[in-house]
Amino acid sequence: MMMAFPFLMALSALPPGCHTISSDVIFARDVAAVIPGFSRVAADFRLGAVSDSGAPRILSGVELQQIARNQGVELQDSQDVCFALRVFVPQPDEIRTAVRKALRDVPGIDAAKIEISSSSQRPVPFGELVFPRSGLQLPSGIQQEATWRGFVRHSGGDFPVWAKVRVVANVTRVVAIANIPSGKPVQRNQVRVESCEDSLLDETTARNLDEVIGYLPKSVLRAEFPIRKTQLAPPPDVEKGELVEVQVFAGAAHLVVKAKAQTAGFKGSIITMHNLSSGKDFPAMVVGKNRVMVGDSVQ
Repeated sequence: MMMAFPFLMALSALPPGCHTISSDVIFARDVAAVIPGFSRVAADFRLGAVSDSGAPRILSGVELQQIARNQGVELQDSQDVCFALRVFVPQPDEIRTAVRKALRDVPGIDAAKIEISSSSQRPVPFGELVFPRSGLQLPSGIQQEATWRGFVRHSGGDFPVWAKVRVVANVTRVVAIANIPSGKPVQRNQVRVESCEDSLLDETTARNLDEVIGYLPKSVLRAEFPIRKTQLAPPPDVEKGELVEVQVFAGAAHLVVKAKAQTAGFKGSIITMHNLSSGKDFPAMVVGKNRVMVGDSVQ
């Protein structure tokens, strides 16, 4: 209810009888809706502008008579007329609708709870409320609340708004059963999957086993804590000490042999291999999982 007060104050600030309009330009047709005699002035004739803050502008009767006379129209009598741009403060339900629309392609969004803890309270021109994904500042660490910057689309331009948003749903996460040491691939018996209520905006928590098993912890993963993808490094395509398939290219000749990896590496890197027959080391390029290539182009 507190978030509605600025909106109510913006409305109550208008003088009695002030007319709200959807455009930031006052047209002759707006005046004609109040003073019928003004309908003889071209409907699209511009009389002036109103502030995008919603502040009122009063056109005096004398001023209106002069404008009408300049347009070849004589007003018998006229009155002061007040106009203000139609403004609003986006309310939680409106923000939730816009957020849900922005996240419509996220699995689970239909059943998710969207909580708005605070939002911008400055009145903006009435229009379409938009929260683009590009305006979302994702939460960090265990924080679930995100700052989301959006705008209201209006004929006079886009007007910025913001909201503190928490989007939660029933999801899964991967948890360490016991402390998992760094540098060694995570094994299936070291982790479990559990259900929980968590933020749908959190893209760092591992939700499935295939995001964890076989990966290398950068530091010790603590028991009973959710595992974050940022805590893990992908395993190399070739592990040190593995027996690896070596594709040898020499001109038109192509040979496939086995050799032992002396160093680890990822696809595209050069590693040292050991020829089991000759006992000599040689460089090779990693081209895939447990596969390397040797040829004239490999240095």
